[in-house]
Amino acid sequence: MLTMYKIHHPNADIDRLYMYVKRKGGGRGLVQIEAAHKAEIINAAEYLNTNYKEAQFVNIVKSHESTQPNMNLIIKTAAKITEELRKQNEKSDAKQDGIQQTKAILGESLKKKWKNKVMHGQYITNIDRQLISEEDTFLWLSNRDLKAETESEIVAAQDQALQTKYYVTKLLNTETDIKCRLCQQFDETIDHIISACPILAKEQYTKRHDRVCAQLHFNICNET
Repeated sequence: MLTMYKIHHPNADIDRLYMYVKRKGGGRGLVQIEAAHKAEIINAAEYLNTNYKEAQFVNIVKSHESTQPNMNLIIKTAAKITEELRKQNEKSDAKQDGIQQTKAILGESLKKKWKNKVMHGQYITNIDRQLISEEDTFLWLSNRDLKAETESEIVAAQDQALQTKYYVTKLLNTETDIKCRLCQQFDETIDHIISACPILAKEQYTKRHDRVCAQLHFNICNET
């Protein structure tokens, strides 16, 4: 359904869709059911552990849990989930507790999974190498002022998922010629098309540069 309405490109990374990779970090803000379930179990266990002495009905639940050791209990399940998440992410912040820690670890786990992908992970890997400013490069996602289909195409480009000759040759095995169809000198990758093609540099890159400068000049004039 997401693909049908052009919200998610069919070849883009699925893990970037979910809310625990925040939009300011390159995610798209959709709730992942499995992660939300784990987070809510942790949240419920945290509530039971901190409020049962003062609340009568919460105390009843706590008492029931302590007398039914063989059941799938909230506190026991929460402890198991927390331990599994900590093992998955050794860099988790020990100063955080409960639900906040769970969300942080879930986010780091999804980001790690995204980063480890050979194709989809190239962009986030470059950011982590400090070749790209994470704050600036994902500002457009945080502002949420683009149409869903436009956002989808940009994300797909960052994921190296558009149908370039490099993509159809290396991944789909449907082409044999990997060279750029314009310059015929370099591999036709997303990065090459966006910023490195000598043919596009003669006209298209200049036009793009001039439009950006015109917009910057307009914004500066409005601020003065």
